[in-house]
Amino acid sequence: MRDSEPTAARTADDAWWRQDLLGGALAAALGAAVLLYVQGFPELPDGQPGPALFPGIIGALLVVFGLTLVVRALRARRAAAPEDAAATGTGARLRALAVLGLVVAYLLLAETLGFVLTMGPLLFLLMWLLGARVWVAAAATAVTTGVIVLIFREILFVPLPTGLLG
Repeated sequence: MRDSEPTAARTADDAWWRQDLLGGALAAALGAAVLLYVQGFPELPDGQPGPALFPGIIGALLVVFGLTLVVRALRARRAAAPEDAAATGTGARLRALAVLGLVVAYLLLAETLGFVLTMGPLLFLLMWLLGARVWVAAAATAVTTGVIVLIFREILFVPLPTGLLG
């Protein structure tokens, strides 16, 4: 068989870089949109970090890592096989959609339920969907949620949604 003849296995193996290219481009575009949006946030006096700091950092990281993924995909598009052929299956697409769905769920529920009651279950579900053991997901959820509350609410005085616990 010549290299120019497409086969089902070769087509499936080569498809992964397209997904990385699209995902990286979308992440970079989202990061750029966040960076543009936070430009309108107010600045605090005395040189203290304002409300644009953390969204700006996240936006910048989305741009950097998205572009890194795009470059990686463009360099690897001629590779014969992906690092993990299973990552291009339907299960991976469903997990990616689940991540997006959980982000949307957080945005819709956080004001009503509060940060802790929203982030806890959603973070646990995310870790469980991505393959973590139940006890690992539960422990990591408790620690992560606690650390976020400690850092943002108690140290940086960033108000988190209180919701039902308010």
